[in-house]
Amino acid sequence: MAGASRRHPFGVRAAVQSACQAEPPSRYDNHREALLKGGLAGEYQDDSLDLLHYFTVTCYSGYGDDEKGFYTVYRNVFEMIAKEELESSLEEDVEDFPTFGDSQSDYDTVVHPFYAYWQSFCTQKNFAWKEEYDTRQASNHWEKRAMEKENKKIRDKARKEKNELVRQLVAFIRKRDRRVQAHRKLVEEQNAEKARKAEAMRRQQKLKQAKYVVLAGPCL
Repeated sequence: MAGASRRHPFGVRAAVQSACQAEPPSRYDNHREALLKGGLAGEYQDDSLDLLHYFTVTCYSGYGDDEKGFYTVYRNVFEMIAKEELESSLEEDVEDFPTFGDSQSDYDTVVHPFYAYWQSFCTQKNFAWKEEYDTRQASNHWEKRAMEKENKKIRDKARKEKNELVRQLVAFIRKRDRRVQAHRKLVEEQNAEKARKAEAMRRQQKLKQAKYVVLAGPCL
């Protein structure tokens, strides 16, 4: 069952929904998300891509667009993250995820939008499967509230850790992305050129003022 849940998330979701139909609606509705993900005594195992494997330069070979190249490896990583987000979302209207592109991707239309989005990534996963307390077992309202509070802390902690891990990976990649390096160099060269022209204009203006003083002569 655990293996099937890893390979066919939507199939398992449908199966859990069917299995829960015999359960009283209120009990099912209170834990719908957790049950759909195999939490609360379910068999669900989080098989998300292990991002820690990609915090090293040994996970890619060169900066080409071949199978093991920097851009292909990390494009696949973020496509997988996006796929996991889509599969875990219970909403029909899901936002688009900017692509990483390749070595020749345009900075303004691909590279910048990618980093602008993923540097502030917020997962859509609810991490309901990590809940430790089944509020259906609470003996009273106060105990149920306490359980819900603890479950929320657990989910929030898992969500925060996921967000930070993705953002740290983005920073690791950006530091090594030659498209970013090339753009930074271009901007520096453009700024240097602007400064050079501004300085030349300032000197020219100063020279004109000096000539005007000489031609005007002393005032009598």
